[in-house]
Amino acid sequence: MKKTISALFLSACIGLSSVYADNALILQTDFSLKDGAVSAMKGVAFSVDSNLKIFDLTHEIPPYNIWEGAYRLYQTASYWPKGSVFVSVVDPGVGTNRKSVVLKTKNGQYFVSPD
Repeated sequence: MKKTISALFLSACIGLSSVYADNALILQTDFSLKDGAVSAMKGVAFSVDSNLKIFDLTHEIPPYNIWEGAYRLYQTASYWPKGSVFVSVVDPGVGTNRKSVVLKTKNGQYFVSPD
């Protein structure tokens, strides 16, 4: 499962690497901080760009609760500048072979999530 998560995250980072050169990458998951999954995500991101600024929105979304994940993004996204990239992995299907979805907003923010 962690390999799949890292692959999803890495593909999103590579696709957006020119976008977030001087901007923030904000992570949100339902992983909690009890194991190394969040650290693995950050390690993958730093392997793509060691100057990347990574912030944690939360990793305490209740498992698979996409509605709360959506609310947390809604609650905070407006405070982040143009070019910010939000990666949200709150998903009952983590570990499957689904692709990621990337959304660019009118104000120039990006949201990456499993499809």
